[in-house]
Amino acid sequence: MILAMLDDSRFSAAHDRDCARVYRVVLAGLAHSRSDIGRQLGLRSTTISRVVADLVSRRLLLETMGETAGRGRPAATLIANTRRIGASVIHVSSQSLSGALVDLSGHLVTQRTITIAGDADNGAIATVMAQLGAQLLAAMPDGMSHAGTAVSLSGLLDLSRGQWLMASRWPRMRGLDIAAVLAPVAGPVAICRNLDAEMRARAVREPEQFAGSTLLLHWGWGIGLCFAVDGRPFAPAGSFGEIGHWRLTALGERRCGCGNTGCLETGAALWSLLPALRRHWSDLDEDEVRLALQLAGRDLASLPEIDAATRLVARALANACRIFFPTRIAVSGPFVANPGLWAHFEALLRAEGTMDGLAVPQLGSVRASQLHEIHGAAAPLLGRATEALLMQRA
Repeated sequence: MILAMLDDSRFSAAHDRDCARVYRVVLAGLAHSRSDIGRQLGLRSTTISRVVADLVSRRLLLETMGETAGRGRPAATLIANTRRIGASVIHVSSQSLSGALVDLSGHLVTQRTITIAGDADNGAIATVMAQLGAQLLAAMPDGMSHAGTAVSLSGLLDLSRGQWLMASRWPRMRGLDIAAVLAPVAGPVAICRNLDAEMRARAVREPEQFAGSTLLLHWGWGIGLCFAVDGRPFAPAGSFGEIGHWRLTALGERRCGCGNTGCLETGAALWSLLPALRRHWSDLDEDEVRLALQLAGRDLASLPEIDAATRLVARALANACRIFFPTRIAVSGPFVANPGLWAHFEALLRAEGTMDGLAVPQLGSVRASQLHEIHGAAAPLLGRATEALLMQRA
């Protein structure tokens, strides 16, 4: 997967536009030589030579000389130097913060994980975040430039101020200033919602599956959603999509980590259901990836707590559809990995129906992917850093 998506509007000079076009076709594997570039882009040989020389001097392209079978100059092969630029990504993984250093091709150069206690406050989480940022930066291979650190988070965010307002995994954390923590260590810093990052990467990989409007609902440790049109997430400066904190009369005075009572998560999120699940199966993990494998073969739908939770989530999602009117819905998380529960959930959602004259959206379950999240979070930083390097004068 190629992560550096280039914005053509950024290139005002003709030479810069030519550099971007040539780099794009080589990076995508559509051209491997000067003659390939000429056929793909219709550029003159003198222009191609000048552009290739510039890109090689900036180490964005590598040129290798092959053997020739007869007279003349040996054929040169062009390849993109995908380790020219790397980006760090810090994201939530179960009760931990994880970090990955990713290159332009989406390859994970290195990964780190640090577990954080459930009672951690701002200071403890900030310390771990700074440690991860420094470790990823120190792990960069020789010759790699650092595009910055992307922080992909769940919970409530204030993107305009760069603050992590709240997360159900660490209820003592409030209003953590992410940029202040990481900018001195491994800046520049970009912050995004984890579901937005995942949606962005899914749409790049499968554009035909994400044409039109899509709701991506994650039903796991917390409950949240992302809305996208043609793969572009709706990402306001503030918080968005936290349907897990819709307050429901049916849930009474159950206390939520957000400080309110009766939130959807108090009756349907993994953090609230796990104690009841462990009364039936004491071996259950709280890591969503491992838990999905454990739950896949269990009889979840017969448990009253799970049945009630499924009905609540189906009703909440149906109401969200009356706000966004998506053409399709994708649902991820450990619960929908269970075939029996997924069938129950799908039936409940279809029974909720839609407004008269409108079709029920296409519905499917997807496996939550931290790799998609990492790629989607890193892509904007890598794109901007690549654009800057393409416009850099030799």
